[in-house]
Amino acid sequence: TIKSYLDDVILPALGSLDRRIDDLGRCKEPWAVFERSDIEDVLRETKMAFALAVQSIWERQLRSYLLGCARELRPKEPLGKKIERADWEGLRKLFGDLRGIGLEAFPSFETLDTLQLLGNACRHGDGASAVELSRRCPDLWRPIPPMPFGDQPPQVNLQPVETMEVTVEQLQGFVDAIVEFWQDAEYIYNESIQ
Repeated sequence: TIKSYLDDVILPALGSLDRRIDDLGRCKEPWAVFERSDIEDVLRETKMAFALAVQSIWERQLRSYLLGCARELRPKEPLGKKIERADWEGLRKLFGDLRGIGLEAFPSFETLDTLQLLGNACRHGDGASAVELSRRCPDLWRPIPPMPFGDQPPQVNLQPVETMEVTVEQLQGFVDAIVEFWQDAEYIYNESIQ
């Protein structure tokens, strides 16, 4: 599902915006510069919206998986509400309790954990997730160019979420991590049957 969403929805939509920006870059009309700037803002916001969508799909898949595990493995325990209301830390704990292995043990975990922070930052804006995200992934923001005459702005530890630049490669990396997680989970399940 997530790979199809990337290939059939995200990439075509971003490609369409890229082509529009290129067309405006070749246009000789004076207004084209202003429209191009507006479309570049739309492209940046669209990438953030797609990052949030990818994170939301992943989280819904994980919750659904955990609900299935709870029904199958602990049918007498009322875990449904816990799973529905759990935050990321709670989901990680529930996964470990139900599956006997922590999410942290999966090779894709670090990327999925970053995706969770990115989703929160895209959804809520500046806050604790954005602070941690800027620490982990400073490449999500463009560097501040040097000022003329040697004047430099004060060092900024946290740039606002509104200036974040999610790349297509980063979106692909998040999708690949989700696919890898589900492949690993299936492998572990199949091995546990034996």
